[in-house]
Amino acid sequence: MSQPFHVIVAEDDALVAVTVAEALESHGYRVTIGRNGFDAIKIDQADPADVLITDIRMPHVDGTTLISRMRELRPELPILVTTGYSERLPQEEPGQLVVVQKPFSDGAIIKNVKALLGIG
Repeated sequence: MSQPFHVIVAEDDALVAVTVAEALESHGYRVTIGRNGFDAIKIDQADPADVLITDIRMPHVDGTTLISRMRELRPELPILVTTGYSERLPQEEPGQLVVVQKPFSDGAIIKNVKALLGIG
């Protein structure tokens, strides 16, 4: 049996983070939550992700900085951006970076994660 895909969720809103994690875990993904971009980088260094899900607005290291740093460290890592804001959004890259506006459904997260992994 193959290992489940590892997804890091970088989200400072605990309720959103847990909701996303539960949705992914119910579909067989292994999920680790970081409260900000700094946490996400540390988690990825210890246990590399197959997909990163990040909010844009977070304390300490925001999503924009996290994306930039992850592109330096792991240019091929698929990234799903979740945000409730419309300014300063990163440019979508087919198969590499997708933006989903909050509020979103569990189905939208699962669909986009599968697409980024090439399994959906």
